[in-house]
Amino acid sequence: MKFIRNLLLTAIVFAFTNCDHLFEFSVYEANVKTAQKNTTAKNLKLLEEIKIDSQDFKFAFITDVHYFYDDLKTVIDDINNREDILFVIFGGDIADQALLKEYDIFHEIMTSLKKPYFTVIGNHDYNSNGAFIYKQMFGDYNYSFEFNNNKFVFFDNIYLESDTEVDFNWLSSELSNHANYNQVFSFAHIPIISDDITPAMQEKYNSLMIENNVSLSVHGHTHSYSYEPGDVSYLIIPALKDTAYGLVSVKNDTFNVELIEL
Repeated sequence: MKFIRNLLLTAIVFAFTNCDHLFEFSVYEANVKTAQKNTTAKNLKLLEEIKIDSQDFKFAFITDVHYFYDDLKTVIDDINNREDILFVIFGGDIADQALLKEYDIFHEIMTSLKKPYFTVIGNHDYNSNGAFIYKQMFGDYNYSFEFNNNKFVFFDNIYLESDTEVDFNWLSSELSNHANYNQVFSFAHIPIISDDITPAMQEKYNSLMIENNVSLSVHGHTHSYSYEPGDVSYLIIPALKDTAYGLVSVKNDTFNVELIEL
C-alpha cells in the first residue's frame, strides 16, 4: 500500500510540474505572454510612423467581440483591404468572461490587422481577473494620443464591475487643452444613454464633453447603432456579431460618420 501511495504521489507531482498550461482556462490565470504585453505602446510607435500631407484621414471603430471571433476576422479582413483607413479603435468587451484564453484569441486575431489599433476597456473585460490581464496586455485604462493635430482620449467609465470610482478628474484634465487641436474625439465603452452608469455620471460626462468642445464621443456596449449629431455628437456602434463597424472621416475641423455593414 505504501508503494502504491508513493507511486500515486509521484504521478501527481509529475503532472503538476510538466503541464505548462494546466490552468489555462482558469478564471485566475493572468500570465500574459511577453510578446503580448504593452500592446498599446507598441501601436503608438506604429502610429508615429504614419505621415500624411492632408488634414483628411479616416479611422475605424469596432466593438464588443465577446465570443464572435469569426465576425472579428471578417471585419479585420475588410479593414485590411481599405487603404483609406489609417488606424482602428476598439470600444471594449474584448472578452466575455475575461479569461486569459479569450484575450489571447483576440490578440492573435488582431495581429493580422495591418494598421495600428487602440483599445478602451469594457465592463465584460473586468470579469474574473480580466482587468489585470488587460493592464498587462494593453496598458493604462485611461490614456490619450495626438494624431494630425487631433486628440484622441480613451476613458474607462466602468464602475459596477470595476467597483471603483470613475476618474472624471483625469478626464477633465486630459480635455483641458482642447483648444490646441483641430478636434477632440473621446472613447468610452458605456454611452450616456445606458442605465449601466448613473444619471450623475451621465450628466458629468456630457458636461465635460460640452465644456471642452469635444467633437465626437464614441461608444459600444448596447449592441445597437445610434448616431446623435450635435454640438457634441454621440455615436454608438453595434457589436461584432452584426459584422459591422464605424468609419469616421476626419476633415480638418469637421467629420463624417458611416456604418459599414458586411
